[in-house]
Amino acid sequence: MKPKSLLVLLALLLSVAWPARAQTATDAEVAAGRRIYLEGVLPDGKPLQGLRPDIGAVSGSAAACVTCHRRSGLGQVEGTAGIPPISGRALFGGGEPVVVRMDRQFDRRISVAHAPYSPQAFSAAVREGKHPDGRAMDALMPHFALTEGQLRALAAYLQTLSPAMSAAVVGDTIHMATVIAPGVEPARRQAFIHTLTTAVRQMNLNVTTGRRQKMMAVEERRLQSRRKWALDIWELSGPSEGWAQQLVQRQTQQPVFALVSGLSNGEWQPVQDFCEAHRVACWFPSVDKVPADAAQSQFSLYFSAGVALEAQVMAAQLQAGGGRIVQLVAPDAVARSAAAALRQSLVAGSPEAAQLALQEVDAHADPATVQAAVAGLGAQDTLVLWLRPADVAALAALAPTPARVLVSARLAGDEQLALPAAWRQNATLVQPLELPRLRTANVERLQAWLAGSQVPLVDLRLQSEVFFAAGALQSTLRGMLNNLHTDYLIERAESTLGGFETLQVQEEIQAMMMAPMNKRPLQTTQTTPAQAAAAEAITKAQMAHLEEMRLRGGTTVYPRLSLAQGQRFASKGAYLARLNPDAPGVTGEPEWVVP
Repeated sequence: MKPKSLLVLLALLLSVAWPARAQTATDAEVAAGRRIYLEGVLPDGKPLQGLRPDIGAVSGSAAACVTCHRRSGLGQVEGTAGIPPISGRALFGGGEPVVVRMDRQFDRRISVAHAPYSPQAFSAAVREGKHPDGRAMDALMPHFALTEGQLRALAAYLQTLSPAMSAAVVGDTIHMATVIAPGVEPARRQAFIHTLTTAVRQMNLNVTTGRRQKMMAVEERRLQSRRKWALDIWELSGPSEGWAQQLVQRQTQQPVFALVSGLSNGEWQPVQDFCEAHRVACWFPSVDKVPADAAQSQFSLYFSAGVALEAQVMAAQLQAGGGRIVQLVAPDAVARSAAAALRQSLVAGSPEAAQLALQEVDAHADPATVQAAVAGLGAQDTLVLWLRPADVAALAALAPTPARVLVSARLAGDEQLALPAAWRQNATLVQPLELPRLRTANVERLQAWLAGSQVPLVDLRLQSEVFFAAGALQSTLRGMLNNLHTDYLIERAESTLGGFETLQVQEEIQAMMMAPMNKRPLQTTQTTPAQAAAAEAITKAQMAHLEEMRLRGGTTVYPRLSLAQGQRFASKGAYLARLNPDAPGVTGEPEWVVP
């Protein structure tokens, strides 16, 4: 055998043997590699040092691999650059090839296949930023002066990233579940189940038949990555202390990839804790009391921070002024959590002033107690209403206050809430939903779908959330191809959710523009002046409607939903809208506040 052939054979042997050695690495090596990858910390505790060709030195967390390659190791798009996958299978081979759709805005290319990395190739990539074919890697890739032991530790950790498809994937089926907490009103529960199961049934039809099947991308056909869903409904029972055991039992019987949507009138913390512990995605549940630590969660995504968001928006306004603050609180868990969130936000801004000026009153206390608290307020003070609709209507029995009144829309209802006329003079609604006019345009598609699917409209916000959660998850899964890992699902949502919303809006506008053409009859006779005037009026109305549709940014009851890396709330602000003092609804130009 010629010397050159021996070298080639040796290189091939190394490329096969080295990943196996990494797979049998010690726990200590994997732990050391994990700190390098996730934290940018070397085994001796010193910060990882790197040199980027474009900006120079980077250190510590700024140099950590996870910053670009993400927890999954499957990469992302950074500006105009595609960050390639570097999980163990992607770099060193073994098992099915890793194929990743990069999803650039104008170039939806697939990750480029390459030969398995040898130890020498891996070293050159990490230390010198060189690709195995000899070309320089993108300038985003730092050069790291790692020792041989540190390189082995990093390679050992990479082998643990996205090693196998989720156990919830069985053949051409991916198992999902949704969770319904106890205490949900029967009508809302039924509307939730009907909306979600109808959406899933229609999506499953498109897996094997219909327009979506015909539009399947080449890589989806090749990888057979389009799957139908098997959806279980997990209805919890009893106190929340017992929910964890129920969830674990169901997950043990049949693992699920994600909890799609979900419904609770109050507590949700045990469900989020289950998702975090068992690496199950908690995908946009419909809850008002979002767990306090939701922003720090790894696998849980929410539409907004719920009543806590309203509290933060109120606090941003109240910290700028003086006066006393009285919170009138309905006696339920959500309202009490909202009042606590407002107190916490105010104390964080000014501990002494907030403690002295803030008072909480149970809305169901003795009427004399409630009246005394309200009557003591002046024009410089603020009354905050964390009330349900019935409690709002009951204010008619009390004398109105000259104080500013802030009302939670999440609890009291939308702009048509039944606040007595005498109370509306100084009242402002804190509204996380889109403005009424644009909200109506946003949900046109949903309402058409409900009517066409024979699903009754019971709760617009709830059904809008459910419809979006199902559609966004389906779209995100398609972009993941066969890389069905929970880390990657969340990463894809962070990078593509806003694009999904934008595409939905564009599709609806395009359909509206095409509709008049498709429906316009052939003109065979001369029109009368009256007919021409009527046709012109219709055209003007259609154009005005189209312009209104163009002004909106989303397809739900919320303003445009989007995420970024590390974000867990898709909608991040609320409107301050003055209630009309003379009639239901709001008046003036609302102020959008992001706390």
